[in-house]
Amino acid sequence: MENNQSNTRRTKIFVVCGVMLFSAVTASWTLSEKTLDNHECLVSITAREMLESGDWVWPTYSGEPRLKKTPLSYWMVAGLAKITGKVDEFTARMPNVIFAVLSIAAMLYFVNQWLSFRIAVLSAAVWATSLGYIRYSHNARPEMALTFFIMLCFLSFYSAITTQSRKRQVAYMLVFWTSFGVGNLAKGPAPLPLVLVPLFFYVAIFRQWKKIPKLLPVIGPILFLAIVSPWPLAIAHRLNWDLGIWKREFVDRFLGSYARGDYPLYYYLLIMFKFITPWVAFLPMALAAPFYRVWNKKQPAMKFLWLWFVVGLAFFTISGGKRQHYILPLMPAMAILIGILIEDMAFVRSAFTLKQAKDVLRNHIVVIIAGTIALPIYIAATNSQLLADGIILSITTIVITAAIAILFAKRKRAFACVTVFAGIAILVMISYVSFINPLEKDRYSKDFAQKIAKIVPQNDRLIAYEFVSPKSVQYFGRPIPETNDRTVLYEHYERSDWVLATAGHLEKLTQDARFRKVYYTEKAERRKVGDAPGALFHKSAPKVKDGL
Repeated sequence: MENNQSNTRRTKIFVVCGVMLFSAVTASWTLSEKTLDNHECLVSITAREMLESGDWVWPTYSGEPRLKKTPLSYWMVAGLAKITGKVDEFTARMPNVIFAVLSIAAMLYFVNQWLSFRIAVLSAAVWATSLGYIRYSHNARPEMALTFFIMLCFLSFYSAITTQSRKRQVAYMLVFWTSFGVGNLAKGPAPLPLVLVPLFFYVAIFRQWKKIPKLLPVIGPILFLAIVSPWPLAIAHRLNWDLGIWKREFVDRFLGSYARGDYPLYYYLLIMFKFITPWVAFLPMALAAPFYRVWNKKQPAMKFLWLWFVVGLAFFTISGGKRQHYILPLMPAMAILIGILIEDMAFVRSAFTLKQAKDVLRNHIVVIIAGTIALPIYIAATNSQLLADGIILSITTIVITAAIAILFAKRKRAFACVTVFAGIAILVMISYVSFINPLEKDRYSKDFAQKIAKIVPQNDRLIAYEFVSPKSVQYFGRPIPETNDRTVLYEHYERSDWVLATAGHLEKLTQDARFRKVYYTEKAERRKVGDAPGALFHKSAPKVKDGL
């Protein structure tokens, strides 16, 4: 008996290590290959200037205060840069890889406590192979950090409210309040509505009011405020309590009067399918499943997950400032619900019959085969130089699909599930190398910025006319102040400062005969309308040919 328990324990450790390694691969594959985008550069540049100034309280971007966002992402990148010695793609994105893998660890632990080890593993594998996870673990923006801490809030809260052990309840609530506080440093005040609104509905609907006194209602908020308060208080003091910038960023953005996202009411209904890809077929079933009694003891947890997802989705739907990444913190709940469905279809079959499970598998195979046939045809019509890569991806997909079908037919269900997730990881790896990196449109922005960094001497000053993209500032390696006053610009020019202009701003400046162009390229930056030219101006420097 003891030997069997020991073998079971070793097997579980082996599986957990495998899932963690698997999630680390999907989170970090070719992490440094892609150029940082403009939003990522807002993080990387601020972290770089924080290191250079030594001021970890007052964030700046290109020398100007950047107080719109809370500072955890800057601190994480700057802290890692002290080890690596520079702020580059790896350093900027690595913190979110860490948070992504931690989210897998949290899911494995808590779902195992609620439901079963098998459901925990399947849920974690669904999350680790979803587009939302892969996309934002490869991004320097604070979304994955925010997702991890909000996820930890929900997981620890439900464990606290359902456990019979007072000691465990206190431990879980300490995790909850700590995560709630740090989450607000990651991207405050987003966790306030994202966590409190769904939890309010849960407590109200399931009449959990009597348990609130046991959830550290005094110590918890004190711990929360101790984590959250110091930074905004320090900033408010330096601003003489003029907090208009935060009102615009948080209140006016939600109402839609500032940085409005003009999207239809159903906008997030489309995004949720996008973020859970390739598990889109399971999403409608997951939304309906919690209301069927067939789930028995699993039903309370499923209803909690449903509220986490649906209430958050409704909150963002009524917001006037919609952005697709806002719903990322909701997607782990959907991943767990889908994990429950897959576990029942593949192993238990208490909610789904064998025929229903076979129908789902057959329909997926039909869709996959249709997609593999369509992919090379589409590539041949749109980007023929990648046709060979498309054919390789299609053949790989067919082989993996055939292996899955054979394993399920022979009742090798555990091996079939492993093949599903390993196959998706392989397809992601091939896609990154074959398509995502080669098709990246921002790479020449990096080349342009590094080119002008070689032209402009280290001690010289560079001024941008009207606007310069964050990518240019990141890869130039130094602040680039902006001015839209041509008189001020000309004064800098007369003092032998360098002048940079791109896109439509370049057209305006070219018409002014006082400015002498010394370098020009057709592809300096990527804008929504397409490629944008760029040029350097200097009073006396020799002209440079475009060597890009």
